[in-house]
Amino acid sequence: MFEEGQLYPHHNLYYVTSAEWDLRALQAVLLSSLTRLFVSTYSTKMHGGFLRFQAQYLRRIRIPRWDDVPAALREELADAATRRDLRACNRAVFKLYGLNREERSTLEGDGE
Repeated sequence: MFEEGQLYPHHNLYYVTSAEWDLRALQAVLLSSLTRLFVSTYSTKMHGGFLRFQAQYLRRIRIPRWDDVPAALREELADAATRRDLRACNRAVFKLYGLNREERSTLEGDGE
């Protein structure tokens, strides 16, 4: 969920801030299958197979410096997140991390 800072997080909710990254672009990274893989590697699975997201797991995710992300890719990331298009988020994030076709196939199933 993207929230512009108007609400107060309660109980087990976490929020992410960044002084450097555009939050919509960062949202695309967090929605991606690559992030899901990172978190599932460290996380406990809850009843029903749900992952237990905790702050320390999110902190382990390494992202490039915002200044190093090309302008076109910045826009692609933000647009994918705004549209909540998970396939578009994956495609943009795969570009961000420079994944090859085989790595993409492993994460998404079709390599695109």
